[in-house]
Amino acid sequence: MKHKVDVQNWDRKDHFEFYSRFKEPYHGVNVSVDITALKELCKKKGDSLFMTYLHRAIIAVNNIEAFRLRIIKGVVYLFDTTHVTMTIARENVPFGFSFVAFNEDFAVFEAEAQKEFTRVRQSKGLDLSVSRENVVHFSALPWIDFTGITHARDLESEDCSPKITFGKITQKDGRWLMPVSVHVHHGLVYGKDVADFIQNFQMQLDRPN
Repeated sequence: MKHKVDVQNWDRKDHFEFYSRFKEPYHGVNVSVDITALKELCKKKGDSLFMTYLHRAIIAVNNIEAFRLRIIKGVVYLFDTTHVTMTIARENVPFGFSFVAFNEDFAVFEAEAQKEFTRVRQSKGLDLSVSRENVVHFSALPWIDFTGITHARDLESEDCSPKITFGKITQKDGRWLMPVSVHVHHGLVYGKDVADFIQNFQMQLDRPN
């Protein structure tokens, strides 16, 4: 469900109107998160590390109100929940797009994700029907310990969904670290919101269950 934001009485009105005039209103940061505790937990339980950190990332997204704001035909809406669209690598053809609905229950989320990822791996081309308004665009570059990243974007579109990319997990001083890139629309999401997401994501990664 989505709720229309009263922009005229919104404390972000001036900033929204200012940045929404930009052809490139996105800003972003690249950070490293500590994934040591989650890596050990997944090894102990036999869970997929990728599925688990993806699930905890979308939990963190949904905990930050600004990450659930979207612009639809010039109108700002706040969604109750946002979901996952993930790029999925395929063996002999380029990657495809997927859609996985958020569910707080990891077992349910993982089962639906596995089913969707299998469907995408067995398909060809780009299925653009998976595009939705209330999603976060996730991608993974497990081959690259990146320190910066940019995204291909249609600057004439009303694209405003957050874009989160995970990189290669490496070990340093006995800890396992993973680069994470976060790009967001500046008319909707501020630097403090991004910091709150990163902090919440780290808290989710450190959870013991």
